[in-house]
Amino acid sequence: MSNGLDCTYYFNSRVHSPPPAPCGQWVDLAESPSAAHDLIRLGLSIRRDLPAVLLTEAGGKLRVIGRQLSAEEAQRLACDQALGGGGVRVYSSSWCPDCRRAKRLLDEAGIPYDEVIVDEDAQAEAMILERSGGRRVVPTLVFDDRHFAFNPDPALLRRLIARLVAEGAPVDQGG
Repeated sequence: MSNGLDCTYYFNSRVHSPPPAPCGQWVDLAESPSAAHDLIRLGLSIRRDLPAVLLTEAGGKLRVIGRQLSAEEAQRLACDQALGGGGVRVYSSSWCPDCRRAKRLLDEAGIPYDEVIVDEDAQAEAMILERSGGRRVVPTLVFDDRHFAFNPDPALLRRLIARLVAEGAPVDQGG
C-alpha cells in the first residue's frame, strides 16, 4: 500500500466474494478456521463482521479495522482511499495532543463528530481495549460503526475522511 500499511482481508469463501486484489494478504476462514482467533481477539464476530480488512504497520501495530464491508468498501480501504459516509465518533482524552490534532483535522474539514472522553467512560475504554487488541489507544475514531482508526497520523486521517468531506457526513449520536 502506498501509505506503508499492510493490508489483510479476512473472509469466508463459502459466503463472501473473493477479496480485492490490492489487499496484500488474504485469509479465508473456510480454509484456515484457526485464523478466526485473530479477529475474535479484536472483538469481531466471525458471523456478523466479515468481510473485514485490517491495516497494520510493518511491526504489526493495528491502525485501521473495517468490518461488514462490501466488496467496493474493502477495495477502497485496501487501496488507501476514503471511507464511505456515516457518522463519526472520536474517543479521546483531554490530556492527549494526538486527540486534539485529530479533532482539529475533523473541524477543519467541516466534519461533525460525537466525542467520548475515555477517561470518564469505562465502557468506551473497554471497547477500545477490545478492538485494538488490548492497547488503550487514543484517539480512536469510529466511522459509521464499521471502521475503526487507532491514532492515525494526519496524512492517513486526511485520506480516510476525504470522502466524508464530499458527502457531508452526519454526526453519529451513538456512544
